[in-house]
Amino acid sequence: MVFDCRIVARYGMACAALAFAFGTARSQSGSQAPRARVKAAMLDLAFYGKRANDLLPNDSTMAMTATSTMRGALAQAPGLEFVDSATVARAAASPAAMAASNGKPCNVIVACARSVGQQLGATWVVMGKISKTSDLIWIFSGELIDVASGKLVLDDSYELKGIAADMVPKGAQVFARRVAKKMIAPDSAAVQ
Repeated sequence: MVFDCRIVARYGMACAALAFAFGTARSQSGSQAPRARVKAAMLDLAFYGKRANDLLPNDSTMAMTATSTMRGALAQAPGLEFVDSATVARAAASPAAMAASNGKPCNVIVACARSVGQQLGATWVVMGKISKTSDLIWIFSGELIDVASGKLVLDDSYELKGIAADMVPKGAQVFARRVAKKMIAPDSAAVQ
């Protein structure tokens, strides 16, 4: 609704005052309350090297590098309340999570990740893995789980070609951006 001074033109100066007051009241009553922060958790990314043509002793550290990169990006995302890694690790080691993982590592089982999210009261859980194929080809796979429904909202894979120390963090950054956008605005399309 727009205030039209032509209607009350005969009141002269009062019109400007009414228009100002009307505009101020409208902006105060029409202003939206700040959005509640969305609670999210992330499991450590797993390393998978069974199909690699050559494994080196420090290859598994790429999963730690990607985990650190993603955690850093998601912790900085506006609108997210990001659960710290120690709290997530405790939930992943709980009897409920262990039962959901059926003897496998929690960070590779969607049901276990969902259990962690439920324990922590999180809306979303992020998980994934780093796979080595060869010295120059790695695969970053990441999943975003809606804790309430248990559905995979994002299930992405990126082939990373080049030096792993350069490419793995870049793959993690791309997925972190997609995940953050989807968690903050779940009805919008996730954009790379």
